Amino acid sequence: MFDQPQTKALTQELESTRIKSRQKGDVELSYLEGFDVIDTANRIFGYGNWSYNVSVLEQVSQESNQNQNIVICYKAIVVVKISDAKHEHRISREDVGFGTGIAKSLADSHESAAKEAVTDALKRSLRSFGNQFGNSLYDKWLYRRTWTPKSETLGHFGKGYF
Repeated sequence: MFDQPQTKALTQELESTRIKSRQKGDVELSYLEGFDVIDTANRIFGYGNWSYNVSVLEQVSQESNQNQNIVICYKAIVVVKISDAKHEHRISREDVGFGTGIAKSLADSHESAAKEAVTDALKRSLRSFGNQFGNSLYDKWLYRRTWTPKSETLGHFGKGYF
């Protein structure tokens, strides 16, 4: 389905400059930003050769925290569709994402949670296409073994990291 330049791009190692991190409790999480994943999909698949659809977007919970902020959680299911250049063949992937909105106003909490859930689901749907979409970030052993803040790329198996 993918042409040679696309296959080459999909199998390249992930550049460390694209990897962001944040703290969640005592754990440091590594991730790719939503705009980066969209830019990468446009670069590899081409504008107009991929799309996504939000098939489910639903509120999961709502509460107030100790600061009197409204905390809302959403779940989204996104379907990504990728076509070849001639639009003769299509591949689709689907995954779920979650988002939390915390704000003083109900509307801002809903907006933030919904956007975060959709972006999370989009990123998770695209990760099945490999390293360029952050799939290697899910391999904790590999990540700890091969990536340091000074390294330029995140390696993959077969490169002598055993």
